[in-house]
Amino acid sequence: MRIAITGGTGMIGRALRVALEARGDEVVVLTRGRPAGPHEAQWSHSRGVLDPSVLHGVEAVVHLSGAPIAARPWTRARRAELFESRVDAANALLGSLQAVGAQVHTFLGPGGLGYFGDRGDEWLDDESVPGAGFLADLAQTWERSHLETAAALGARGGVLRMSVVLDPFEQTFPIALQPFRLGIGGWLGDGSQYFPWITTRDCVAAFLHVLDTPSVSGGINATAPVPSTNREWSEAFGRALERKVRTHAPEWVLRGAFGEFADGLFLSSVRAVPRKLTDSGFVFQDADVDTAFRWLVESWSRGASAP
Repeated sequence: MRIAITGGTGMIGRALRVALEARGDEVVVLTRGRPAGPHEAQWSHSRGVLDPSVLHGVEAVVHLSGAPIAARPWTRARRAELFESRVDAANALLGSLQAVGAQVHTFLGPGGLGYFGDRGDEWLDDESVPGAGFLADLAQTWERSHLETAAALGARGGVLRMSVVLDPFEQTFPIALQPFRLGIGGWLGDGSQYFPWITTRDCVAAFLHVLDTPSVSGGINATAPVPSTNREWSEAFGRALERKVRTHAPEWVLRGAFGEFADGLFLSSVRAVPRKLTDSGFVFQDADVDTAFRWLVESWSRGASAP
């Protein structure tokens, strides 16, 4: 299958490209930078693909691009940028695909579990009603842009809703590792908030599963099947490192340090379960926090000891 990926140079995109090529798919990476090889092509969030002819024969699209949510404070201008980067990019990509008459049968992209807002202990499956607040509004707009693009192409659309993606060498895990190794890592607030997460290897496998499973579409909760609170998450991290976790960051400290990021990203509770994935036969490698952190720590340790 010939597949186009935007955001193919990011953490998820790189891993997904490797997995697709390993099984024999042909991948075209659309990048905003200078193409590094014959299977990369330049594109712009506003103008689309500079040479749309590279999209000839594309049967599926994985659209991973979008301005990072936590990179800068949520000023009014930044909020507008977060919305526009998602909607405008989808529209630009749609125009390029339509320009070459691409016969796309599947259009996938990421979404956010912020879609549900702060919901406490409520169980949330893929069909649960959306929530309220800035992140919920952003996630709903993002999801809608993916699904409307798919509909315009006459394709099946799928949005994998994610929160924290845990990788041994990138993003959240390496940053959190040092304080936990020193025995000063801890939970956030009172730790009772449900904290959705997925490992990179399960995230990539979930994209492949949805790509290959025509019965799965719409909003898809891409999170581990055993929900954990932030305190459970932190204690599992400590067990993997053979460290006791005895401390926490109070809510007032988090709000003072991070402003509205604290409530939106650290203190809100989303007890989501991946019903569509599991009902369609997907099996997680890292279904619970202890399994996940054992893999993360062991992988990091092997990488750190490599010459």
